[in-house]
Amino acid sequence: MATKTSTSLETMVAYQIVPGLTEPQRKVLPIPTPGPDEVLVKVLASGVCHSDVHLLEWSDGRPFSPFTHTLGHECAGTIVRLGSNVASNRTLSTSLAVGTYVAVLGTNACEKPDCDRCTRGLANVCFALPLYGLGGDGSWTQYMVARACTVVPVPGNNPKSARLSPAIVAAATDAVLTPWHALKRTAGVQPGQTVLIFGCGGLGMNAIQIAKNVLGAGVVIAVDVREESLSIVRKLGADYAVRPDGVKTLLEEKGLKVDVALDLVGKQSTLDGAVDAVRTGGTVVLIGLHGDALSVTPLAMTTKQLKFLGSFGGDYQDLEESLRAIEEGKVTPGVEERPMDQCREVLKDLAAGRIRTRVALIPN
Repeated sequence: MATKTSTSLETMVAYQIVPGLTEPQRKVLPIPTPGPDEVLVKVLASGVCHSDVHLLEWSDGRPFSPFTHTLGHECAGTIVRLGSNVASNRTLSTSLAVGTYVAVLGTNACEKPDCDRCTRGLANVCFALPLYGLGGDGSWTQYMVARACTVVPVPGNNPKSARLSPAIVAAATDAVLTPWHALKRTAGVQPGQTVLIFGCGGLGMNAIQIAKNVLGAGVVIAVDVREESLSIVRKLGADYAVRPDGVKTLLEEKGLKVDVALDLVGKQSTLDGAVDAVRTGGTVVLIGLHGDALSVTPLAMTTKQLKFLGSFGGDYQDLEESLRAIEEGKVTPGVEERPMDQCREVLKDLAAGRIRTRVALIPN
């Protein structure tokens, strides 16, 4: 990655993680200059995720970078400057022209021809380069640099679009992208299947819509401990919305067989619930990062012959498809906006469970 240096005296405000400190630190930094294969993006909105909470709880930076860097891995913005190689490439300079409205793919895969992960369709888990906001400088700032291969033009190129506003596009880069990859690419959900989703926060609400409206799931069951969240997902298309202790009764009374169980929480209780609920030969997909360590009973895994899969983020294709689905009205992310200088308060609200959808930070 090119060194981020400024060629002007202009500065910007950024909110950074500093090892040993558990709150974002406000810094005034030079506006960066893009390297040859990068673009400079003016940030219009940047999402807040439970991963940001966890990263600050892991004050030593584990499992990502232990170094000081700008937070934010969900970015929507407009391109304001092209790196020299991008500017000289006719194809890139057309699709990523100055002024283009874009989403930034936070997973930042290396895309090298000899990469064992990128060449096997696993670019979403290529960590050869730092992830934006999770080791590398991200988007909790006014300007960020991004490699051209991680920048996806937004359909319609209109930041004022109601369906594709900057707040919604920022959320799409993780809160839609992650369940999209998990359900479509990892689990391979098929039309008519029954899908069970543990966790009805920002990702879960989108997962329900993806399963139902995009992949054609026959039945979608949403599970959460918060009655307010259950009320919201019923309106989003969940066929059933219950608390964890109501899952077994629901399945028995309705005669349902769960084909795919998606754990968006990552606690021992939710994983156990997914393993218990899924049918013999079914699939359990783990996304949530709440627990440090989880265990699975070998007897349950073997006698039910389950497929147990992990899923992380998504790739360029997933983000393109996610944005198109939003443009078509198949997925409508729930997002609220707050000023970026309130990022500390937002993190506290998120950690305390006071946020039901997604929050996008708007640079001051």
